[in-house]
Amino acid sequence: MFYLIAAILGSSSLTIILKLFQLKGVDRTVGITVNYIVGAAMAFLFAPKTVSVAEIVHAPWFPLGMLTGAMFMLSFMVYALSAQRSGVAVTTISGRAAMAIPVIFAFAVLGETPTPLKIVLLILLILSMPVILYKRQEPGTTEERSLAWTAGLPIAVFLFNGTNDTLVQYIQKVQIAARDDNPIFMGSMFVAGAVMGLVYYLIERRGKWYVPTGRDLLWGAILGATNWVCMIGVLYALTRMDGSIFYALYYSGAIVCATIVGVWAFREKLSPLNYAGIVVAVAAIVLLSMQ
Repeated sequence: MFYLIAAILGSSSLTIILKLFQLKGVDRTVGITVNYIVGAAMAFLFAPKTVSVAEIVHAPWFPLGMLTGAMFMLSFMVYALSAQRSGVAVTTISGRAAMAIPVIFAFAVLGETPTPLKIVLLILLILSMPVILYKRQEPGTTEERSLAWTAGLPIAVFLFNGTNDTLVQYIQKVQIAARDDNPIFMGSMFVAGAVMGLVYYLIERRGKWYVPTGRDLLWGAILGATNWVCMIGVLYALTRMDGSIFYALYYSGAIVCATIVGVWAFREKLSPLNYAGIVVAVAAIVLLSMQ
């Protein structure tokens, strides 16, 4: 339960920190790239054992780990673009609805047992996500108009998030032989994310150099430390729980926490429908955690 709580708090904190990026004027690409550099450094520094580069390269999880790390970086960028073009609410719902992909994978491929009660609770959690996140949009707003032009971006967010979590689940359940390999895998994955971030940065700037500010580095480091906590929680929780149960609790718990913090810290307003969604999600989380 400790690692599940760490994953949930870490994930909800990531959402809040990314929101602070905009409020603090942090360069998103630089901040996210620094995040992966700091996350990789922490993963290797606090790993329970030391391994050579050759051992990492020849590990069974290495190819998929590199792919996952690169996709994590790309998913951050797609998420940011979708939030800008299609709206934050639609993008967030798409990202959280992606929990269906690793849950279905756990049943279909990893052989986890879908009991009737578990299926009902999972459906309730998935349905509660858009209810919690629903925000009324006035006709003709920028968000509504942009969605008509960029409907593919939320779909891309859904696919990226779901695929990333499915890959992490598969690697942890099938390819990581020893528990102590989790931090090594995570550090290697973060290195791949940092490399992809640097490549994205060079393409985005097109020769126009930007000198990172202290603010970019500071908030990138804060994001990296939080990302490290989140991934440690994810990987170790998966060693103790079925993937279908974990991802349902992880996604829904993170969104409930982030919503509550948004109300408390950012004075965001919730409708009665939003509160109803939170009640349903919390009830389902409690019952599902008892399975």
